[in-house]
This record gives sequence, structure tokens and C-alpha cells, in this order.
Amino acid sequence: MDPVTLRTPRLTLRPPALDDVDAIQAACQDAAIQRYVPVPVPYSRDDAVSYVTGFCADGWASGERLTWAVVEGDGLVGTVGLHAIADGAAEIGYWLAPGARGRGIMRESAAAVVDHGFDASAGLGLARIGWRAYAGNAGSAAVARALGFRFEGIARLGALGRDGREDDWLAGLLATDDRTPRPWPVLV
Repeated sequence: MDPVTLRTPRLTLRPPALDDVDAIQAACQDAAIQRYVPVPVPYSRDDAVSYVTGFCADGWASGERLTWAVVEGDGLVGTVGLHAIADGAAEIGYWLAPGARGRGIMRESAAAVVDHGFDASAGLGLARIGWRAYAGNAGSAAVARALGFRFEGIARLGALGRDGREDDWLAGLLATDDRTPRPWPVLV
């Protein structure tokens, strides 16, 4: 699949590039990213290079996994992507560097990716986008909820974390859903 650049009023979303390696490596030193995102620990510069030139590039080439660098000004502040793209569905995932949190950046960038995913003419024409995160990842859950994702439940011991099996929170959004945020029982 040809790479796609998305724009919001204050952000550019484009495929990660080698110029992003230092920012990716720095962000992936964050304890929250290491807790909730399956990245190597410790996270080296070589890991960031492999992420950009392998994981991200291969995903765009196959069309099965599309990852965007979230760029504010001239610098990468996070990534957002659609993965497991097949049969009209995908899953969304994202991370944001600590200094960029709390300003609506991920909500804005993830909304652009969701819009692209559901767009039948210029995007992917998906029917469903799923979301999952290790139980306790309230920041990620708050973004998904704000985008209108519906909480669907808890997959008990449904994820393999760094320290063994743990619960996963699950949510989904359909192309036909009203995106008005609704309460989630895990975010009380």
C-alpha cells in the first residue's frame, strides 16, 4: 500500500522515518510506554531503527499494518496505527511521549486515523475498528472512549504482558456508530 499522510489543524501524521529514530528511542525509555506497549526493555537506538525500517515499512508494504508518526511542529511526539487489517476490520494502537500528554494530541491524531479507516472513498472503508489495552491503561482507554469506542468487556488473562498473562480491556467502534462518548465501567 502506498503510504498516506494525514493532517489535522495542528498535527501531521506520516509514516515514521529514519529522522524519527532518536525521538522514538527517547520516548520508549518512558516507564508507562514500557509498561503498556510491547517494546523491548531496554530500548536501544537499533530497536528504533528496526521499528522504522522493518515493522513500520513492512506494514505499509503489506497493507496489513499502517503506522503513522504523530508530528507536532518538526518533531515526532508519538505514533498511532491500524493493525491486523483484514476483512473490513482493524485494531488501533498508539503511544505518546510524556511531554506531549494531556493536550489532546492523541485524541486528535487517533480521530484522524479512525476517520481514514472508515472512509470508503479515500481511506480503507473499514466496518469496525477494535481497541484493546492491558487493564489499567486508563490514558489509552480515555482516548478510545473520547473517540466514541464502546467498552465491550474484559478478556481475563487475555494478554501476554512482560510479567506473564494479564487482563485486557476491549472496546470497538463501528463505521455506523454515533461517536458520542459513553460511560465505561472501568473509567469510573
